[in-house]
Amino acid sequence: MKAESLKLDLIERLMKLQKGSSLQKVEKSIIRVEMEARAEESMEAIKNGDTLSMDEFKNENRQWAKERYTL
Repeated sequence: MKAESLKLDLIERLMKLQKGSSLQKVEKSIIRVEMEARAEESMEAIKNGDTLSMDEFKNENRQWAKERYTL
């Protein structure tokens, strides 16, 4: 439960911030941490061979777009 209480504490502290510049700094820090986590996940996937060829990637994207944008 420690993570949940930390999240709530951070939210409370964020709500007290008034300056837009301070909020932007926090946002940039969060984005940086998220990007680092995504990069680590990607590196782990590559290490484990969990990748797609470019053709597979293109085909999956085409199928996704077709399903999403076709009425």
